[in-house]
Amino acid sequence: MAQDLAFIIKERNYSGTTQCYAIKKTICSYVVEVRLSADIDAKILQEAVDAALARLPYHRQTVVRKGSLFYYAENSLPLEVGEHDGPRPVGGAEVNYHMIDVAYKGSLLYFSMWHALCDGLGFNRFIEAVLYHYMCLKDGRAYDDTGIYTEKIPFDEGELFDPLQERLKISGKEMKEIQAMAAQEGRFRLPEFDEPGNGGIEMYRLPMKIKTGDFIGWCKENSSSPAAAAAAIMAKAIARVRKMDGREIVGVIPCSMRKLVPGAEKTFKNCSSVVFINMSPDAVTGLPVGELAAQARTTLKTRMGDGTARRMYAGMNKLVHTGTMLPTYFLKSRVLAGSENNPQNTFYVDYVGSLTANGYDDQILEVRYLNAPLGCPSLFVLMSETAGHFHINLTQSFESDVYYRAFCEVLDDAGIPFERLPIESYANPAVSIPRV
Repeated sequence: MAQDLAFIIKERNYSGTTQCYAIKKTICSYVVEVRLSADIDAKILQEAVDAALARLPYHRQTVVRKGSLFYYAENSLPLEVGEHDGPRPVGGAEVNYHMIDVAYKGSLLYFSMWHALCDGLGFNRFIEAVLYHYMCLKDGRAYDDTGIYTEKIPFDEGELFDPLQERLKISGKEMKEIQAMAAQEGRFRLPEFDEPGNGGIEMYRLPMKIKTGDFIGWCKENSSSPAAAAAAIMAKAIARVRKMDGREIVGVIPCSMRKLVPGAEKTFKNCSSVVFINMSPDAVTGLPVGELAAQARTTLKTRMGDGTARRMYAGMNKLVHTGTMLPTYFLKSRVLAGSENNPQNTFYVDYVGSLTANGYDDQILEVRYLNAPLGCPSLFVLMSETAGHFHINLTQSFESDVYYRAFCEVLDDAGIPFERLPIESYANPAVSIPRV
C-alpha cells in the first residue's frame, strides 16, 4: 500500500494492547478540548506543534496492525493542523496516518489520540508543550517552561520504555486475589446500564468547574484527595436517587504505575493500574461526605502501598502476554477486549492531573477530557486541574442528568462552590488502524 512507504515498523505495542482489540464496538479516539480566551491563529498553531514534536518525536509515531498483532511505527509524513468542526479521526489519510491530531475551530482546540499510543499523562506532555510554544510565539515572549518538555530537558531513552513488554511472574494465588477483587457479585449496578440501546458510540458530557482552592481546601480539611473525594461525592449522589439494596458502591480509580514499575518513571506510553474503592451501604448513607472522602483516600493509599495496585498490573501483564499468543485476531479479542469483558457496575473516577501553564493560565478558559465509548454502558467522572480550576466532567453512555444533579446537590451540602456548564452529547471519531 502507498502509505507503507511512510512507515518504519518498530517494536511490538504491549502497553496499548488492551486498547487495540474489540469484539462488539467501534474503536474510537480519546479527545481533550482546550478553550482559549481568543481565536486560534492557524499558522502559529502549526509552528507550535512542530516545535513540540521536535522534542517529542515519538508522538508522531503511528500504530499499525500486522496480522493479528500491533506495532509502533515511525511515520515520516507531516503532522498538519486543520480547522474542523470538532475532532478529526486519527489513523487515516486525512491526518497522514498519525495517532494524534490537533484541530481547531474559533477559540477551541481539539487534541485527539488513540489510547493505544499512550495514556492521558503521556498525552498531557504533548498538549502542554503545544500550548507553551503557542503562547510564546503568539505573545512574543519566553514564558517559564518549568515542568514542560522542551529542548531544555534532554531526551531520555526511558521515555520510550514499554512497561508491559517484560513478562512478569505471578502466582496462581495472586491471580485468584485479582479475580476476587474484580468480581462483580455484590456490587450495585446502575440501572441505566441495563436499558436497551445503552452503550453505543454517542456519549453525554455533563461538566462543571470548581476553583482549585475551594476543592483542594475541602479535601485537606477532610483528610482526602481529589480522586478519592470525587468518588465519595459520586457515591453519595447515587445513593440519593437509587436504592442500594444492601449492595456496595464501587468507584474504580485508574492510577499511574510510573513510580512503582522499575524503569517506567519517564515513559510516555500506557502505564497504569486500577484501584477499587468499595463503599458499603452503611458508609455511603450514614457517614457525612467528608468522612466518606477520608475513608476513600485511606483505601486508595493502602491499595497503592500494599501491593494491590501492582498485583492488578501484574495480572494485566499476564493477560496481555497470554492473549497475544493466541493465533487469530478474534481469539485475541475474546481475551484482550478489556472494557467489553469487564463491564462497569457503578462508576469510574479518572483524575488525569494538571496541565502545566506558567504565566498564561488566564488564557486557558476550559479543559475537557472526553473518553471514547467503551464496549459496554458506562459512567465516568473525568477530572483535571488547570488554570485555577478543577474541571469535572461526568461522561456517560445514557442521556439522563439524574446523577449530575445529585452530584451538584452533594457539592452544595458540602459547601463547595461550583459552576455548572452546558450539557452536550458527543461522539468521538472512530480510529482508522493502518495495516501493513
